[in-house]
Amino acid sequence: MTSDLPLQQSEIFAKAMALINRPTEQVADTLILRRRPFPALASRPLLSGNGFKLLARHGVRLINAERPQDAPALRAAGFRQIMTPAHIAELDLSQTREQLRAAMQGKWRNRLAAAQARGLHQVHHRVFDPARDAWLLKAEAAQQKRRQYRALPPALTLAMSQASPESSRLFTCADAAMLFVLHGRRASYHIGHSGPEGRAASAHNLLLATAMKALPDHGIRWLELGTIDTETAASLARFKLGSGASVRALGGTWLRALP
Repeated sequence: MTSDLPLQQSEIFAKAMALINRPTEQVADTLILRRRPFPALASRPLLSGNGFKLLARHGVRLINAERPQDAPALRAAGFRQIMTPAHIAELDLSQTREQLRAAMQGKWRNRLAAAQARGLHQVHHRVFDPARDAWLLKAEAAQQKRRQYRALPPALTLAMSQASPESSRLFTCADAAMLFVLHGRRASYHIGHSGPEGRAASAHNLLLATAMKALPDHGIRWLELGTIDTETAASLARFKLGSGASVRALGGTWLRALP
């Protein structure tokens, strides 16, 4: 596996899925998941040539494509698009700190400055500890229920920590936290939480800005902040875009009907 794969195609993800008894298979350097009664799934594969045809021959019927330019190869392999592409926010951490700060939107940068001026407790970042940090998973579960959305299950978060302890890094200050998963030269924003003090002080701006400085020391080039949803999560979308992240379209969801 290369060092620039999305989390869903990474080695840590494969190991974690095995730990929660949902093992993946590898076909054409692509992780696929078989879970009856659902179709075999490949999520965000990076393929070229006839790779999609090979997946089809191995029974893959559902693909969440990584790139819009994969569309002709998907059609040639017998897949048809059933959902339009989502968009994700990414930060290029190879830029200098000055370049990263200049890319931030004015209001976002002002909130960062306000958080720094408020004298919040120093930002700490360390390896995620399943026992010590169980509160974060409970807070995330409560938030999902309250806001009625679904994300990766807590069991997978714990499994990724078990599979590669150094790859889950937690940033905290006051009553706020952000958890990132490191995979190759990429890192993915995984969980965020903020209590009353953190929200009042714009702690998440400070946490993300600190992560942008710290993660390159761990070999990270790209930081993925997740999907941009301006309809049901507009404030979160503004937060991601305000950080200076660029927006990239994925390739949509494709289904291959049975012969």
